[in-house]
Amino acid sequence: MVDRRVEVVARLKALEDAAAPLVTFLQNANAVQELRADKQYNLQMLNDRYQIGPDQIEALYQYANFQFECGNYSGAADYLYQYRALCTNSERSLSALWGKLAAEILMQNWDIALEELNRLKEIIDSKSFSSPLNQVQSRIWLMHWSLFIFFNHDNGRTQIIDLFNQDKEEVDELCRTLEEKEDSSCTASDQFSCITI
Repeated sequence: MVDRRVEVVARLKALEDAAAPLVTFLQNANAVQELRADKQYNLQMLNDRYQIGPDQIEALYQYANFQFECGNYSGAADYLYQYRALCTNSERSLSALWGKLAAEILMQNWDIALEELNRLKEIIDSKSFSSPLNQVQSRIWLMHWSLFIFFNHDNGRTQIIDLFNQDKEEVDELCRTLEEKEDSSCTASDQFSCITI
């Protein structure tokens, strides 16, 4: 147990050090006001004025992830929000949004969690996926996470019906896909692979 603690503290220190320049920048309200909606401008400005590059931005994601794993959901949500404002990789930004949603749910910030859920739904609806099955899988995960919000939010009961009625066709498609795989005598792990592609 002592060895594990030493390992965790060492990893925390390494991630803190790697993200420190960007975290320091984000804590300076005057400096943050220099940011614009244009991510490319922000990246260039951060690099030119503060010597903050892609490595520090990626370190912020790793640091936020580690904060989440350690149970500091508030810190994780804040860092993931900031990361998304700077990230130019759409897949990584989407991953950060899923993490922020989970952090808000775990902190029981139902209004903010609902905003993040709606943001995710918009992205899933508009994103072009490598296969229809990947999009269905994302919708199913969205429905799963929405349960936590809708069972605790004031207007949740109405909104859950709307969401599940909108996604009924996707659920039907997933069921048909699983039935087809089952009919072709696939193993359970093959069926799981089909869902998690």
